[in-house]
Amino acid sequence: MSRFSSDSTEKLGKAPGALVFLGEQKEERSSIEVITYNPDQTARHKEVPVVELQSFMDPGSTCWVNLSGIHDLEVIKKVGETFDLHVLLQEDIANTYQRPKYEEFEEHIFLVLKMLRYDKNENRIEHEQLCLVVGEGYLLTFQETREDVFDAIRERLIRPTTKIRYRKSDYLAYALMDAVADNYIVIIEQFGERIENLEEELIADPRPGLLETIYAYKREINFLRKTIRPVRELVIEYEKAESDLLEEQTVPYVKDLVDHVTYAAEAIETYQVMLNDLLNLYQTGVDNRLNEIVRVLTIFSVIFIPLTFIAGIYGTNFKYFPELEYRYAYPVFWTLLVIVAVVMVIYFRRKKWL
Repeated sequence: MSRFSSDSTEKLGKAPGALVFLGEQKEERSSIEVITYNPDQTARHKEVPVVELQSFMDPGSTCWVNLSGIHDLEVIKKVGETFDLHVLLQEDIANTYQRPKYEEFEEHIFLVLKMLRYDKNENRIEHEQLCLVVGEGYLLTFQETREDVFDAIRERLIRPTTKIRYRKSDYLAYALMDAVADNYIVIIEQFGERIENLEEELIADPRPGLLETIYAYKREINFLRKTIRPVRELVIEYEKAESDLLEEQTVPYVKDLVDHVTYAAEAIETYQVMLNDLLNLYQTGVDNRLNEIVRVLTIFSVIFIPLTFIAGIYGTNFKYFPELEYRYAYPVFWTLLVIVAVVMVIYFRRKKWL
């Protein structure tokens, strides 16, 4: 499936808000994990039924509901009914080709972005859609798979002295997005290291196989650029949210997150320019190599022109050729050819053409 476009044929003719799953199913079944926390305690529950979600809502605690596997539309619908999510919001959750976006509703804030993973063996960047719904006393997250970059956040929620235990759902949303952004930077640095190593290979030996590698890197960089640049706009909008759900004390942290995403976007631009330079370097190396081959062949051709001329003269079929009657004509002929060739090679060396 293309990462740059989506197949939306299943939505043709559907009414706005119709719940249709668009994407590739990455989990056999959906599962829900719930973490509730406050300054005094934390509780983590796995494989929670949808019908029990409301029971975890406590005015004195923050509830993080994480749904993995968004292909099950019935589960999304029930979660939407439990937390009174707009039908258009549910539609966006089920569409894994959604562009990173920010939306404010009356009772909650909705954010969509991508989590990335770098497959070093395939030299390919894999992506997964992440949706966040920030509400009063709760945070809903929707993932395509159970794999994520939030293990450090979960550990912080368990420790009683961490700042996150004393904050609300808006700060938790910031922490999750910050973990995603930090992972962006790690992936870009890993990818960038390979690009820099490729430059050394190009300088040493611009072999044809490297051209395919350059274009593969350009494809991945373009995907990173398409994925990460809109996230900066999303975070800026979150920072400027007019909703009461975003507390004033969370804003400085969101501003710092803007800097992280900006750094990631600028690093992508840098590597994009570097890849263009590598492409030019490869082309220059190939041209130089071709010029070297042509130069050597030309020199050999020039050396053999007078030799061919001399051989052509004495290869004619004239009856009266005075030199042919000479006893030492044959060795003299070869001596002349060798002298001419040696003199021309010496001349080319002095001119630094050879």
